[in-house]
Amino acid sequence: FINLSKSIFQFLFWNTNKNGDINDILCKIVIEQKINIVILAEYADVVEDLILNLDLHGVRMKVYPTVGCDRITMLGTEISVRQSRQDTYYSMQIINEQYLLCGLHLPSSLWADKETQSLVFESTVHDVELAEEENGLEKSIVVGDFNQNPYENGCLSAKGFHGVPIADEALRLARTIYGKNYKMFYNPMWNLLGDFDFPPGTYYYSGNKAANEFWNMFDQVIVRPQLREEFVDKELKIITQTENISLVDEKRKPNKNISDHLPIVFQLKENWQ
Repeated sequence: FINLSKSIFQFLFWNTNKNGDINDILCKIVIEQKINIVILAEYADVVEDLILNLDLHGVRMKVYPTVGCDRITMLGTEISVRQSRQDTYYSMQIINEQYLLCGLHLPSSLWADKETQSLVFESTVHDVELAEEENGLEKSIVVGDFNQNPYENGCLSAKGFHGVPIADEALRLARTIYGKNYKMFYNPMWNLLGDFDFPPGTYYYSGNKAANEFWNMFDQVIVRPQLREEFVDKELKIITQTENISLVDEKRKPNKNISDHLPIVFQLKENWQ
């Protein structure tokens, strides 16, 4: 295992779908992708065993407290990490007093109607902004299972995360709509939508609704535009396999024996200019 420079942060997010036997695959991904910060949703394996397994491979991680949020598990190699705001649906951490990291797992449309989803989205955005103010930070990262696609209101609307697909537009930092200022996020996940590259998303659903995308991009990372220069575009990936294990089945859909979601990885590299 090659340790990353302190100026590079390699992140992994995965909704592991309550798989109680996921640690071996997680360990492989962490080692192969040189991950140093892990955010998990629906993690049901034994985190102490995962840490021991990683330690045997020379990767020393610790669990970051997520008190008040049972839906998210976080761990990593970074030492200077302190807990910020916590809620049922998210856990916020301050990394090296530079970054606000919000790992989240928002309610599914299977269990919450659109209005309820919107309330949770708006409340979470409000809390992110409060945490930014409390800690004097602008470099925020929000990552997790949004349970909406990038083009749905919770992700794109000014009242939601305001995660726009065009970096140059996001660099405006905010938009004024009817006299009110709305801060913006840059959402690079738009670039991975569709079938020009495989996979077309992170979650597959074949149902009988009239409008069906089949592949969804529920698992996303969005960043404040102040982080645009530190976000490494080519390192944003949806992981479909380790060196010897496929995370998709013979039909090239997420292997539900492992998880019904595919993991994403991304990298931040400090801008020294």
